[in-house]
Amino acid sequence: MSTTKTAAGNALQELQRLGQSVWLDFIRRNLITSGGLKGLVDAGLRGVTSNPTIFEKAIAGSSDYDEALRRALEAGPNMDTVALYERLAIEDIQMAAGVLRPVYDATGGADGFVSFEVGPDLAYDTQGTLADARRYWKLIARPNVLIKVPATQEGIFAIETLIAEGINVNITLMFSLTHYEAVAQAYIRGVEKNKNPKNVSSVASFFVSRVDTLVDKELERIGTPEALALRGQVGIANCRIVYQRFEELFGGAHFRKLMEKGARVQRPLWASTGTKNPAYSDVMYVDGLIGPHTVNTLPPATLDAVRDHATIKETIRSGVNEARQLFAKLAKVGIDMAAVTETLQSQGVTLFLDSYKQLLKALDEKRKKMLDIRLDPQRMSLGSVQSAVEKRLADWQAADFGRRLWAKDYTLWAKEPTEITNRLGWLTLSEVMSKQTGDLDQFVQAVRADGFDNVVLLGMGGSSLAPEVFETTFGHKMGYPDLSVLDSTHPDAVRAVEKSVNLEHTLFLVSSKSGATIEPNSYMKYFWARVGEKTKDVAKHFVAITDPGTALVKEAQSRKFRRIFETVPDVGGRYSALTHFGLVPAALIGVDIPRFLSVARGMAQACAASVPVANNPGLVLGAALGELALAGLDKVTFATSRSFALLPAWLEQLIAESTGKNDKGIVPVAGEPLGSPEVYGRDRVFVYLRASQDSDPDQEARLKTLEAAAHPVIRIEAGETLDLGQEFFRWELAIAAAGAVLGIQPFDQPDVELAKNLARQAMAGQSQSVPGPGPVLASDRDNLKNAVSGWLGKAKPGDYISIQAYLAPKAATTTALEGIQKTLRDTTHLATPLGYGPRFLHSTGQLHKGGPNTGLFVQFVDEPSDPLPVPETDYTFGQLIKAQALGDFQAFTQRGRRVLRVNLGKDVTGGLRQFENALRG
Repeated sequence: MSTTKTAAGNALQELQRLGQSVWLDFIRRNLITSGGLKGLVDAGLRGVTSNPTIFEKAIAGSSDYDEALRRALEAGPNMDTVALYERLAIEDIQMAAGVLRPVYDATGGADGFVSFEVGPDLAYDTQGTLADARRYWKLIARPNVLIKVPATQEGIFAIETLIAEGINVNITLMFSLTHYEAVAQAYIRGVEKNKNPKNVSSVASFFVSRVDTLVDKELERIGTPEALALRGQVGIANCRIVYQRFEELFGGAHFRKLMEKGARVQRPLWASTGTKNPAYSDVMYVDGLIGPHTVNTLPPATLDAVRDHATIKETIRSGVNEARQLFAKLAKVGIDMAAVTETLQSQGVTLFLDSYKQLLKALDEKRKKMLDIRLDPQRMSLGSVQSAVEKRLADWQAADFGRRLWAKDYTLWAKEPTEITNRLGWLTLSEVMSKQTGDLDQFVQAVRADGFDNVVLLGMGGSSLAPEVFETTFGHKMGYPDLSVLDSTHPDAVRAVEKSVNLEHTLFLVSSKSGATIEPNSYMKYFWARVGEKTKDVAKHFVAITDPGTALVKEAQSRKFRRIFETVPDVGGRYSALTHFGLVPAALIGVDIPRFLSVARGMAQACAASVPVANNPGLVLGAALGELALAGLDKVTFATSRSFALLPAWLEQLIAESTGKNDKGIVPVAGEPLGSPEVYGRDRVFVYLRASQDSDPDQEARLKTLEAAAHPVIRIEAGETLDLGQEFFRWELAIAAAGAVLGIQPFDQPDVELAKNLARQAMAGQSQSVPGPGPVLASDRDNLKNAVSGWLGKAKPGDYISIQAYLAPKAATTTALEGIQKTLRDTTHLATPLGYGPRFLHSTGQLHKGGPNTGLFVQFVDEPSDPLPVPETDYTFGQLIKAQALGDFQAFTQRGRRVLRVNLGKDVTGGLRQFENALRG
């Protein structure tokens, strides 16, 4: 048997040559109406499968069906939700069957099928299954449709009758040889009773990756070398044993007689063949299961991978003896495969039912919104820029921008793939991380059982901003620990966190993508020593979250941390909200992670490759932000309702670090209160993020006034706080798209290291002198007044003023800084973002050094009373924050930025008052 390493475009034909049909385990209206499905069929696709989970993602998680839903409600406003679902889903099945009909006709009815499932609530109801199957068969009325029936005992009773009646059946949710045997025998009995068996077809859907997922988990629980050596092998071995039985049953004399009457073999269909474990090959469940009379139904990502790099050769008959030996070894280490497979079938029924219920709930919410004539959740008033946005969207549609983005086509942004192709893992995070929810829940329950009342996240930038948004948006659920985030190196901030918790009942999350970030490593050493003063079992209080194989992994292993979460590596820090960096702290405070990821997945589906660009909310928002920036409206000013108050802090890093480079950039303005139109220049666009349950008439009135004054306004409304998940994805895609408009690479950060390197030099005593004037003392009123006047005198229209506070984040300090922010904005009419250091080094620092030279920067430093030594090092937190401020100032000076440095001394609020007085003259 020859081996073929595929090139793009020929894998499906090569598999057909070996007797295997490839089907697509996905359906969605835009895939059909856009011609995408036909293109796949032309390339060799032979069928489509669907299930409640797929329809839940398609219908509830996108806008594809909204127009059809409106038409249905116009025809029948009292139509119930189940009827609406059936109407939409059956339309999809009928259209897909039409696309695949040429395959069905060309193969004489042997292939070209589309599957549709009976109600998931009927898995244990034989008569209900029969009634549903007969009803759908008549409603769909297409010969190339398979009605899906689960392989429960009740479903198997129905199979024989349906086959006898001439109804095509796809039997699903099989996990064991016992399941398969019962299904195959039921099919054969049905064929025997069918007077014209040539007109009926069936496949037996046998699930693969779910077996490995559950068995691997059990093997890891056992933990012996013998057990661990068996991981990742069971799914394929299981299928090979089943295939051997298939050949015995359908190659024997008994079935040959039935074939003489026109009966078709019931082909095994390998289902759940997307690889769940990222450590395994993404085509392992294709490469290992190729053989005659088989079907493999693939999710889109796996189909793309197969077309790119599958190895095509017959493998299904290989290693059957080894497969049987593997099952003996499993039994020897304590794995009861009969119990495993029954559990999987039961779980499968439950999962489909849960998806079905979730679909109906989401559809009912859409139905109510449409009947209430609710407004579009993303509305834009763009004025003269509207025509440029529409042209950009049309150009993107012609250039196939959406499909190319999902295909990770680096040429959308740059000539080289560096830091692009390995930074686009965020596109599929909602799918990838949904497979981690069980593990996350077990971890959280163990933490709760150990009596931890507080969780402190020790991080910086991308590893701290999303957790802080989670904490502010959701708080902590009753019975779950409270979350604090430490991302300041100011000694007072470190002390404040220490005083706010009981160290004996506190869990510390050391969170760093690189594993070498000085801030979280310093926090860890400090709290490791403090916890060590309270208990001997220090390690159980510490958890690491980092990329695979970093120095932090090694440090955590050496110290025997309670847990190490190694995250998805192909995701940049600012895009990591839906990785372990965001989800571990969110899960610990009781956020419903499966539902949260489902919401995020819904937005991903709404922005999918098959969605027309003009209907893609992420691309529309990205085109708008990019074109506004090109037109000089580059100050994106956020206003929010109460529930999303801290989301702009996360957006600030995403926007500034992604777009601020090559002397270009979009300036995010978070936390600036809305004012009247006369306090703003003509470089603003206002974005209002609102949860529908929040009411803020004053905010709405101010936005209407700004809109009436011809300022662009973008309104985004979410249904509830869990819709935060969809906003993470919407904005990630939008900012990536905006980068393409601006002509920059949005996934690198070439200027971030400058300030860090200078800070390291300052720590090492390498800075012999600081260029430019030293810090102005706030207590020297005359000098301060002159310095402020000279600094502000350099401002020009279109600039922005960044207030950078290397101070401890305290309520009184924040109030004083916000007063300065408002005064600067109202007197200069310039955008005035405000932030605490050193966090902005990791968020907006890239924009400040690499973006356009339109910023004026005021840096506030103080004199901490207690420098607070960092254990295991030769420096203090006081020295660290001083070095960071100094390095930042030097970086500004090197880049020719307009910067004023002010030392507030020990009286911070008094010094800030002196500065505001100097502003007022």
